[in-house]
Amino acid sequence: MRWARVSKFRLGEKNRMLTRRSILFGFGAVVAGVTLGCGGGSGTPATPAAGTLTRMISEDTFTFAVKGSSKYPTGSFSYSGTAVMVATDNVTLGSKSGLVKLTATTNLSFNGEPGSSVSDTWYSYDANGNVLEVANKDSEDPIFEQATPFIFLPGSYVVGTNGSYTKTKADDTTSNVTWEVHEKSVVTVPAGKFETFVVKVIDTQSDGVVTKTEYYVAPQLGYPVKLEVKITGPGGVSQSDEGVLKSYSAPLRG
Repeated sequence: MRWARVSKFRLGEKNRMLTRRSILFGFGAVVAGVTLGCGGGSGTPATPAAGTLTRMISEDTFTFAVKGSSKYPTGSFSYSGTAVMVATDNVTLGSKSGLVKLTATTNLSFNGEPGSSVSDTWYSYDANGNVLEVANKDSEDPIFEQATPFIFLPGSYVVGTNGSYTKTKADDTTSNVTWEVHEKSVVTVPAGKFETFVVKVIDTQSDGVVTKTEYYVAPQLGYPVKLEVKITGPGGVSQSDEGVLKSYSAPLRG
């Protein structure tokens, strides 16, 4: 599971990137064939959590509020801003066709200094509706294709469902990943109030970086509405991130 690659660990005085995280959220949303707009606040009824993940299609657009902080031996920094995701379906990448591409445009302020990035991630859907990450690309890097696409989000949601896999990253590190549909939870974000399934993911990299993520997935939207991330690494570095859905829109289905 991925996030736009904007936040960097620093070890000592070095600008060594220990992990390149992405605030890469993309949400597909549809309710009874009606185009969606911004949701309400805590007073709106909770949107029921369906058990099957909705597939993303072209023009699904989602805006997130993002904030986080990072600590390292000689200092710290914090950041906040927005990430906007736009989906394009039926995309071809090399020999792979029928993919969904999510383009994330992220604008953050790091200790008051502005920064922005654009990144792309390509996904496929297997026969069970699971979302598989096929490839990714940052604005400054070439496309990196996964030799074996891995699960980004499960296609169906039953508490207790779990799995594990190993993946390779663009910097040649590998990760052992475990995930579990942990529980149901009602959450309120700026886009509205949703019944969600909490998916807990632990990503342990070969270089010692450990990422623990909680995804609050509203399956009928096709993606999480909230993410909480905790990262620890060698040398005492740590990082905390949060993203909440501010608004979303989607074209008519069918």
